[in-house]
Amino acid sequence: MTGDALEKRLGELALRAAHTGRVCCTRFLEPTQRDAARAAANRAGARVAFWGGFEDAERVVAAFYADEAPEAWAYPISTLRIDWNGKFANPGHRDLLGAVMGLGIDREVTGDIAMGEHRGGKCAYLFALSDMADYIAATLEGAGRAAVKVTVTDEAPVLSPPEGQALRLTVQQERLDAVLAAACRLSRGEAQKLIAAGLVKLNHAINTHADARLNEGDLISARGHGRIRVESFGGESRRGRQVVTVFKYGGSGK
Repeated sequence: MTGDALEKRLGELALRAAHTGRVCCTRFLEPTQRDAARAAANRAGARVAFWGGFEDAERVVAAFYADEAPEAWAYPISTLRIDWNGKFANPGHRDLLGAVMGLGIDREVTGDIAMGEHRGGKCAYLFALSDMADYIAATLEGAGRAAVKVTVTDEAPVLSPPEGQALRLTVQQERLDAVLAAACRLSRGEAQKLIAAGLVKLNHAINTHADARLNEGDLISARGHGRIRVESFGGESRRGRQVVTVFKYGGSGK
């Protein structure tokens, strides 16, 4: 659901929550749709909170409410653990997402897929709307070359830390093109061309402004060059350049 249909649905849920006092939840939203949910809450005189099954989830369910924010257990989200035999295959995030989408379900019924651990072995956790959890568990049998077993679980997921490395960089300015170039070992001109071509996203939205100012916590993704999160700005170097610490993601991401 996108555009006008999404805006209408968000407005309906926000108004219902404001008038009835009950919590009203959406399906999973893309990161760029959170602002639309906030705007709907403001128009209706309601409040809104977000949860995706774990801290820092990118895809989340919005919960509109009137008084008290709902606890995590109140969201219609189930955790599915995906196990496989690592001796024979190790599916990556892309394999897992492709297998889930191959079930013919709407993307809106599933949230993030996060890599994790269970009983000393690798696994993955899929966060999905509760009314679809049993169907996914019964239907998903393979991902890539791996046979998988899916279990709906109440256990707290043990998520693996993101793959990647922290980098301490120096840049002339706290600009998108400067940080992208330094983190990805590109020339400033190459970074600007990527940005102008619409191949760079800032906080999940395409940004074509090379001079966009960055803040701590900003997420940059460039097609073909991966993702970078701005961790901190640390003053000037001895040569008068801006010191910035970023985390450059490796592996398959979310």
